[in-house]
Amino acid sequence: MPSENYDSYPDQDSELWDNFRNGDQRAYTCLINKYSRPLFNYGYRICQDRDFLKDCIQEIFLELWNRRSRISATASVKWYLFKAVRLRIFRDQSKWRRNEQLSDDYDFMVEFNIESKIINEGDQDSLTSRIQLVLNHLPSRQREIIYLRFYENLDFDNICQIMNISKQSVHNLLQKAYKNFRLEWIFLIAFKFLSFLLIFIGL
Repeated sequence: MPSENYDSYPDQDSELWDNFRNGDQRAYTCLINKYSRPLFNYGYRICQDRDFLKDCIQEIFLELWNRRSRISATASVKWYLFKAVRLRIFRDQSKWRRNEQLSDDYDFMVEFNIESKIINEGDQDSLTSRIQLVLNHLPSRQREIIYLRFYENLDFDNICQIMNISKQSVHNLLQKAYKNFRLEWIFLIAFKFLSFLLIFIGL
């Protein structure tokens, strides 16, 4: 068994993956510890059944271990695992969404968070809530792409494989998300200004 201390190299996914495929239980445990929470966070934005998600992630890691000798190398461990979770959620939707079909209208939750010492707490809360409101008005697939691209820092190739769409579709949806976000933001600011103006003139 390799003697490396993987905790000292948290970004060396390729090394962890290769050693896991060779039967290294410590590398396997490191992968579980590193990705269980991100996988749950991503899955929960599609399916809010916590017990189902926990079972789903546990089954994925168990299957990975049982199939480790047949699993190929991957350029992105995060992409591989995110895709596995998304496929499992869609495949087993009858277990958590019994009376509906998961379609392009599925909900995708995105929570916006600002971490900045420049913005004071009151302004930060106000700005965060406004951005959150705008994000919630975007279509679900656009919200998912924004999450994968900017929250998880995945590239376009990874995103198109996770969501099972073409790279051009990823670009198109992201451009639509930008456009819709700007329009929603302008509308929100205009509405806030109008509300303030009506209060100011006493209507």
